[in-house]
Amino acid sequence: MTAQSLSEIVRRLVDADPCVRDCLARGIVNYSELARRIKPLVEREAKRGASLEAVKAALVRYASRLREQNIQTPQRRLLEVLAKSALELRTGVTVATVRLHALPRLVEAAAALVGRTRLLFLMQSIASVTITVSSEYFDYIEQRVGRENFIEVYPDQAVLVIVSPPAVVETPGFTAYITSILARNGININQIESVYTDTILVLSLDDALRAFQLLREAIEVAKRSLREYEKGQAANTE
Repeated sequence: MTAQSLSEIVRRLVDADPCVRDCLARGIVNYSELARRIKPLVEREAKRGASLEAVKAALVRYASRLREQNIQTPQRRLLEVLAKSALELRTGVTVATVRLHALPRLVEAAAALVGRTRLLFLMQSIASVTITVSSEYFDYIEQRVGRENFIEVYPDQAVLVIVSPPAVVETPGFTAYITSILARNGININQIESVYTDTILVLSLDDALRAFQLLREAIEVAKRSLREYEKGQAANTE
């Protein structure tokens, strides 16, 4: 096994775990411990043995490459977008999944609610359509579409909208960053949709309240991180 092939295997393994890659780029990794953890994976990929020292050396080389590429620039862009984002929480929402053949009826019923309901989303998949609507209008939707055409109905849902600046459209990793925060805290996202500058999450009411608090804290942390970064930049120019 050549050093180049070993380095490539290590790079692929690191890139497969965004958290590890980020820590490696920031220089906050214990290289020896990480090498011990990924050594069995490296050997399985290489189909032969690899020394701990060689794996560690490959990690050090890749970390150096990441820092040379200024890999934290995308992270800063992400934090800038998050710091300028705002949260909106809307409760009293029902989410229902309808069989695809009932789509014409559903569209007709939804069109009649435009301008009347405070919340209305339609999303079509391969075999079904999901409607998210203010709960007070769900009975109307059900009557127009026919109860027999509903697959699942989820009452007492909430919609959490993250309203971001236009830069979010071209910022890689924003949705992944948001969802990873929620996943690490055991919050399930029932539906997710991105509409221009809005990232829309549909959750149970209990999860939505927790998600609101977590993301509010994340926004404040992003603001503080940017302030510290700017202070550091100013100090470096003096």
